[in-house]
Amino acid sequence: MATYREPEPIPGPEAFHERTRSGALSQSAFLLATGAAIGGYADTVPHSEQFPLPDLAAMRRTRRMTRRQALTHLDVAAADLDEHPEMRIATADVAPLATAVVDRSDAATAASLIEASMRSPHEVVRMSAAVAALDTTGEREDILATLEAGVASRDPLARDIARTALGRIRPDHPRFETLKGRPVELTGQRRPSHTAVVTHGTFAARSTWWRPGGTFFGYLGGLAPPLHLHGTSFQWTGIYSDAARQAAADLLATWLVDQNLAVPDLFAHSHGGTVANLATMRGAELDRLVLLSWPVHGAWFPDFNRVRRIVDVRVRFDLVIMADRGGQSFDPPSGAVGKVESYVRGWFEHADTHDPGYWDKHGLPAVL
Repeated sequence: MATYREPEPIPGPEAFHERTRSGALSQSAFLLATGAAIGGYADTVPHSEQFPLPDLAAMRRTRRMTRRQALTHLDVAAADLDEHPEMRIATADVAPLATAVVDRSDAATAASLIEASMRSPHEVVRMSAAVAALDTTGEREDILATLEAGVASRDPLARDIARTALGRIRPDHPRFETLKGRPVELTGQRRPSHTAVVTHGTFAARSTWWRPGGTFFGYLGGLAPPLHLHGTSFQWTGIYSDAARQAAADLLATWLVDQNLAVPDLFAHSHGGTVANLATMRGAELDRLVLLSWPVHGAWFPDFNRVRRIVDVRVRFDLVIMADRGGQSFDPPSGAVGKVESYVRGWFEHADTHDPGYWDKHGLPAVL
């Protein structure tokens, strides 16, 4: 098993001088935050004294910028960028823009920083900048090309950011066809079972960590006291759309009955948590619902009367949730106060919450 390494936040302007992984992730969070602010989604951006941001409210614009306007603070023409897609913008030109954004909270300067960062040597930064550019100028061919290239990235986080953003604007993109999962089959089980179930998130149906024999499944199975994991995990298509999640919620509620799972625990990552929440609206009864990096959307809250306890595990400034435009703070309605326990540990990495090393580092087995 690979050694778990947790990134550290580096404040905005300083991050743009860094060539480390933490520097790249910090740049990405800064870009996604400023893009969301310009696009009118500042309310989805988390806050932390360890990672200060500009005055996001002051950056909102009611109209998209032209690409020419977005390049105002860069000494380069759009035609040159299009003709030379491999062109990089020097750190000496990029870092001062980040400083200016912090000092002035200026949307035009932030747009130029975003454009420059689309030429970053770090793939995760390029993907995050492309997402942010959707907020500043709207869809463009070069943005789509960047996200399309990222869909098959070897960097899991860059890949997840690209897939999330592309799924948001092109849910039927042909690149997603090979990522669809085959929904779990109904097989019937006569013997009642009080066990734990694991499920995946968007475009993760073909990954292995959540399956029997996978890293996280095996980790949960080795905990003491034992969780008595069900022999089959719940698989859905993993498609990024409300229709896919609604269909998966119907299937999950039916499958729990089919498997004779009486009030099980459910561990659900990302929008697998949305599926779990929606399944409770279909009558599914759960003991512990463990939400791992769930993108908070009020329309997809669970039926709190059908869940005994919710354990909300997430990282700060989750880059994939920022690309999703989900919230990063799960605040239940007044009638459900006390049902949700949130554990916010670590930074940036969406997949950390199903990494056994992350669980060990932060003592999460003890909170179950």
